[in-house]
Amino acid sequence: MLSLLSLSIERALHARSAEHVRVIVRIDGVDVSHADGDDGPDPWDALVPVNRFVATDDFTTATIACCPSCGPECCAIEARVRREGDVVRWEIGDRRGVRWAGERRTILFDAAAYDAEVARIDADRSWQTAMHRAGRLILAGVDLPSGVEGVRVTMIGAGELEVWLEEPGEYQIWVYAPWEAQRPDDSAAMVRSLLAGPAADWPARWHSIKTDRQDPPSYAGPSWRRAEL
Repeated sequence: MLSLLSLSIERALHARSAEHVRVIVRIDGVDVSHADGDDGPDPWDALVPVNRFVATDDFTTATIACCPSCGPECCAIEARVRREGDVVRWEIGDRRGVRWAGERRTILFDAAAYDAEVARIDADRSWQTAMHRAGRLILAGVDLPSGVEGVRVTMIGAGELEVWLEEPGEYQIWVYAPWEAQRPDDSAAMVRSLLAGPAADWPARWHSIKTDRQDPPSYAGPSWRRAEL
């Protein structure tokens, strides 16, 4: 028997503002994101820079519920997603940290209906503020060095963005860039241009994930940033 998937953007359980939203997953009308006091994943984790619900011929992973306070790093319900002809297979299980807990259950969806719902939520921009829009444009269109991945973009001041990047297993990197809320597209283009340059020139703070080495010195960056350091 095939199930029906429904995705929506809703205010987080412990929202600090109307901008604090989550992706809510329903299967056959049943809300599985809020089961057991959980909440849905942050749109950054589920939809940006790529839609994690898109089904391919290889298994990919999508978070469908997680700890409302700590996010998926603490605990999560995840689906392993794969297209199999005319159906999409989900293998759902609990994850605690990096380990799976308990058994997984399988759910099958009609591929055409599934694809339509995933495309619909991907095209939904109603949840995006100017900062969200700039962040999506940055992460979806940025040309990063090999091995470096975009994680999140946040506003840390009235005129400054923090772009969180990672080199898995090696470094966490926070790059700082000016921005204008009234011109998110132009600001995103400027940040993409900055990140396309040499990593050594980024106005960034680096943190080594490996405990046996020191962090590289932070680059002070252009004058607008040096004045604050």
